[in-house]
Amino acid sequence: MPLRLRTSLGELSFLSTTMVFGTPVDVTLAELAIETFLPADAETAAKLRQLGAMQA
Repeated sequence: MPLRLRTSLGELSFLSTTMVFGTPVDVTLAELAIETFLPADAETAAKLRQLGAMQA
């Protein structure tokens, strides 16, 4: 699922990916899910690297 955000750096584009772990019989892992947002294009990746360098 695409996600676009307007920020002070400009528009950032992300792809969302969701992973669900466990099986219906495994109660401890039945509700565990991880959602990750990855840069959808090279421009967004470059802006995120720039932001990371500013934070360091």
